[in-house]
Amino acid sequence: SYAQDMDFAPCSDFDYPLCDTKKGLQVAMIDDAIDLGVKHAALNVCIGDFMRSSDGGSAIVFRHDGCDWYFERGAVEACDRRIKNLSDHGIIISLILLCALRWSGDTPEDMRRPLIHPDYIGGPEGGRLSAFNVMTDEGVRHMAAFAAFLARRYTDPSERYGRAVGLIISNEVNSQWIWGNAGHKTIDEYAYEYTTALRLAYQAACSVWRNMRIYISLDHFWTGSQNPAETTKYYGSRPLLEHINRCCADEGDMPWNIAFHPYPENLNYPDFWNDGTAEDCNDTYRVTFKNLGVLTDFIAAPEHLYKGEKRRVILSEQGFNSHWTPESEILQAAAYGRAYRAVMEQPEIDSFILHAHCDNREEFGLNLGLWRRKKDGPGMDEPKPIYYVFRAIDKKDETGKYHWERY
Repeated sequence: SYAQDMDFAPCSDFDYPLCDTKKGLQVAMIDDAIDLGVKHAALNVCIGDFMRSSDGGSAIVFRHDGCDWYFERGAVEACDRRIKNLSDHGIIISLILLCALRWSGDTPEDMRRPLIHPDYIGGPEGGRLSAFNVMTDEGVRHMAAFAAFLARRYTDPSERYGRAVGLIISNEVNSQWIWGNAGHKTIDEYAYEYTTALRLAYQAACSVWRNMRIYISLDHFWTGSQNPAETTKYYGSRPLLEHINRCCADEGDMPWNIAFHPYPENLNYPDFWNDGTAEDCNDTYRVTFKNLGVLTDFIAAPEHLYKGEKRRVILSEQGFNSHWTPESEILQAAAYGRAYRAVMEQPEIDSFILHAHCDNREEFGLNLGLWRRKKDGPGMDEPKPIYYVFRAIDKKDETGKYHWERY
């Protein structure tokens, strides 16, 4: 059994920050986000961008577990600037910990063995991201050092580098073949490995600051999956959570939380209220904004509590598409307003982090942004109607009502 009570004296001791709004955004333009009143953000950090095998003359050296670990100075300082610019304006930040052959840059050849999962299958038919390597002693030590480094740097009481208070481990791991690839794995095999990654992050981070929140990342499939016929590639969120919970019950519980992505049933169309596969029952195929109560009911069940308390939920990535027509952009805006109302009715959900700030021409043909991209070239055109709904959300009018109540 692993340690369950992290009762030693941490390096930092402050409460998890409170906030009076759930409004969040995956930020592309910091000044614009601040002007919009954003108070929650999720930022990607890739282990292969950060960790190096040697000093190289300019690395940041971090002492952990009796060893020196080396971090690429340029990548770390770029992350510092982004986190500090946001957190200095009261924005609560969670970091999405990723593992990839290529993210901002290539993972160096000599770092691939310790960082990339040994069973990772990439290429056109494989994963965009690897699972973390928790299969070897070398991999375990690197991941623990990575989590400890982030916790130490971004919970420093001085806030010299900014502040981040949550770690989301990998991305949409129930669809592991694409977003956290560990090769062909049964659900119980994958759950066991992923629970190990969660536990490493929890123990490393909470030795620095005991209130760091550790999250499981899941997409909108609940009992269904991306491809039900491929049972070693894709799983439902509910059965994966149940397997993780059993792993924790067997080997020592820990305070995992959930970073959920309740995209509409069809990502091309924002009218989630018409989702036919999102039903109000625990056996539903999907959980979208139409039936968020299924998720919050799940965490309220006695067998899923942690020390008698409900686990927390953030919605760390979800958005609504538009199709280059005024009508579709109005529907996109209406969908955001209705989704925000649904989130406000669920007190267990701490934040609604919209994806995306700007349309991205590389995102599978989707236009999820507050800002419309130029159709025939790089850059942004102008804000879409959703921008103005987003700006009004959680601002009160002269009667004391929130503007979102109009939608």
